[in-house]
Amino acid sequence: MKRAPFKDLVESRHPLHISRLPFWRLAWSSYRGGPDYLAAPNLFSHRLEHGDDHRRRLTRSYYLNYCRPVVDTYASHILKNSPAILPMEPVRRLVENADGTGRNIYSFMKQALVLAAVYGQVMIGVDRPRSNVAPRTRADELSLGLSDYLHLVIPQNLLNWSTNVSGELAWCLICQKTRNMKPDAAKNGGDEVIYRLWTPESWKDIGEDGELIEEGENPFGRVPFAPCIFRETGDPVIGESLLASIANVNREIFNLSSMLSEILYRQTFSQLVAEGSAHEYGEGGDIGRLGTSSIFLYPEGRKAPGFINPDGGQAKLLMDQIDQLVDEIYRLASLSRGSAREAQLSSGISKAYDFLDTNQALSDAAQNLGTAFTRAIGIASPGWKGNIQFPGDFGVDDPQKLLEEVERSIAVGVGPVFRRRLIEKLARATLRELPAAQRDEVMEEIRQLAMNNKQ
Repeated sequence: MKRAPFKDLVESRHPLHISRLPFWRLAWSSYRGGPDYLAAPNLFSHRLEHGDDHRRRLTRSYYLNYCRPVVDTYASHILKNSPAILPMEPVRRLVENADGTGRNIYSFMKQALVLAAVYGQVMIGVDRPRSNVAPRTRADELSLGLSDYLHLVIPQNLLNWSTNVSGELAWCLICQKTRNMKPDAAKNGGDEVIYRLWTPESWKDIGEDGELIEEGENPFGRVPFAPCIFRETGDPVIGESLLASIANVNREIFNLSSMLSEILYRQTFSQLVAEGSAHEYGEGGDIGRLGTSSIFLYPEGRKAPGFINPDGGQAKLLMDQIDQLVDEIYRLASLSRGSAREAQLSSGISKAYDFLDTNQALSDAAQNLGTAFTRAIGIASPGWKGNIQFPGDFGVDDPQKLLEEVERSIAVGVGPVFRRRLIEKLARATLRELPAAQRDEVMEEIRQLAMNNKQ
């Protein structure tokens, strides 16, 4: 039987896709939590477990999700203030309606950043609606409402690809699901899988059977995807996830918490012990039903019954280990548990954790995000030669404390350079809501004052 022309292609997978797929599944379930995490094989059996013990322990298990707050904290800090897109006017339409549903590009950026932090990377794709009328120019396309829009492709759906010497995609194969309204659609859950092959010259939609469904000319003249990488790994497409180690540590916490729960279920209550046989303690062996709320007479000449208290050392060992692993998660994320450890949470995400050395990590992630969206906007608007500017400092300094530091530095007569840096830090903390041009004006004024004082 003759094989379909694209069957080999739709079955092909990039080696990095194959090797990273198990982690991508773990990372996403670790971030999402809930029933999907419990349904996945994340609870390991121990050597004293037999038969249905593991199943019963799984029904009592709970997942303490530390992955989601770590990822969401990064995303909230980086996009606490919208970055400057300069120049704005040529791409205003795309900024205000990034994905064709009315969502602005800043909200779209946050979704992309979360996915990149979870997986290590996400592809920002650019596409264009179809029309039965064949437009001749870009102006004709816009008049027909064919505005380019952005969409995201998670790593599981980027099946195969190749890059050129510049690191840009030479071609790629993605998997996309569409709603199938045919009568037999229920057998696939209502979804129909379609593969799309992009090359600089064309696109092709291919069915699961490897047969060509539809094809057309690539209007962008290049493969319309920009990789959004969280941390650089040296590969132009694959990045390192924020959860690279954290997901495994969180899974260990999940398993230790389950064993701690097992100890509490099995050993919480003291065990009554007594000499002799059950019939000596009353008709029907009532000793089997005695507990801390019962009283009974025991035979003369026997030692008084007593209780064996469970050993709390094992439970304490597990709790200490869990606590250390939670600390390790925040260390790996360059965060500190801070006031959260004493359950003294302040309002606002910026108060949720005390930062250690996060500024560089946040700056690197913001720079990668800005680079990816600059490339994506450039694909949608080839004439745009702008850039996306994030703040260089993501600190969460308290302006009142900074002002007190400035006053103390002046009182003790510290050097002008140190004093100037403190004043600049105070200005950034208090004026972060102002437009970039106005903040730059203040910084220039501070610089001029410092120059005058030197003279």
